[in-house]
Amino acid sequence: MVAAEAMTQEQTIFEQDRAHLNFQSAVREKFAFLNDLGFSEIEALPTLVRYRKDDVEVDVYYGRQSYEIGAGISYLGARYEMADIIRAMDADAAERYGGAMASRMEGVVAGLEELGSLIKRHGVAALRADPQFFSTLEEKREIWRKDYWLDGLARQLRPQADDAFHRGDYSRAAELYARIRDRLSPAEIKKLTFAEQRSQCWRPGSAG
Repeated sequence: MVAAEAMTQEQTIFEQDRAHLNFQSAVREKFAFLNDLGFSEIEALPTLVRYRKDDVEVDVYYGRQSYEIGAGISYLGARYEMADIIRAMDADAAERYGGAMASRMEGVVAGLEELGSLIKRHGVAALRADPQFFSTLEEKREIWRKDYWLDGLARQLRPQADDAFHRGDYSRAAELYARIRDRLSPAEIKKLTFAEQRSQCWRPGSAG
């Protein structure tokens, strides 16, 4: 009970702190195009405004800790961050997208204006509930997840493989390099080939 009351008090203080930034009003102004597309506002909080049309929802948010201004689009219950939607449409634009952060009213307005422009430019298919777009997006997200996992694995295994190679433990080096083959540099590919060749006849501590 005490914890719940503390959380409620914290939320109240937080909302009062952000109220002067008029986030809701700014969202309604910069995202009026959603109303023109048939979306209706279904929720409005000091740091969140949500719209819906049939199976599509758009949420525009203002990060509680990060002060980031961002958005997500949901389709049939699955939510997609704006960064993924942009990435699916334009990889170069996604590299430049970082999400605006603002703690003053003018920054909030500018951030929402930029975000609205990005949604109009890259989110048309999502807003139209194009099933083919969302199917493709799901496929790409799976690829991105695998890439992210492989990047992490490469960061973990690369120093171990290098160490094994320099110690002459070519069997171990070949095993580790092979697990991150898709992330190896040309020089590391040469190390892998060399290690595979030497591991066939060398073992740690063997002579010659």
